[in-house]
Amino acid sequence: QVQRVMPNDSFYFSIVRDPGAVAESSFSYFRAAAPAFRNSPSLSAFLASPSRFFRAGQRGNHYARNLQWFDFGLPEPADPGEIPGILGRLERVFPLVLLAERFDESLVLLRHRLCWPRDAVDLFPHNSRDSARKISPEQLRRLRAWNSLDWALYSHFNRTFWREAE
Repeated sequence: QVQRVMPNDSFYFSIVRDPGAVAESSFSYFRAAAPAFRNSPSLSAFLASPSRFFRAGQRGNHYARNLQWFDFGLPEPADPGEIPGILGRLERVFPLVLLAERFDESLVLLRHRLCWPRDAVDLFPHNSRDSARKISPEQLRRLRAWNSLDWALYSHFNRTFWREAE
């Protein structure tokens, strides 16, 4: 929809975040909006059996699984073999996708892509937290598995990010 009102030569970029960190934040932030989260007593209980709480298509549950995939407006693949093609098409729309965990480097890449001078970008961290310290490695693994489409998206753009960085 945005492309309809923008000039043809517009440059689109976006940012992604490790789906484990996104999901941990979403559990807290969207607790009231997502029935899957609201009905679970804790993140640990949710991760022990997500299907016990999650119902696809239930109003608000889009916050509970593959939120970044949803935010990009991507279709739910019928077959995992469709994922690379979907991500390839997305990459053509967003030739630069930044990584939240590597924000400083992301801003350098963005500055270069936009041909901005060195002093055109400043960074002032605000309202950030290290969610990795709140969840165990096992919880992180489970969050990534539960959000497998987001993990595929993040992994794809992590690779393109580091190719661009080189």
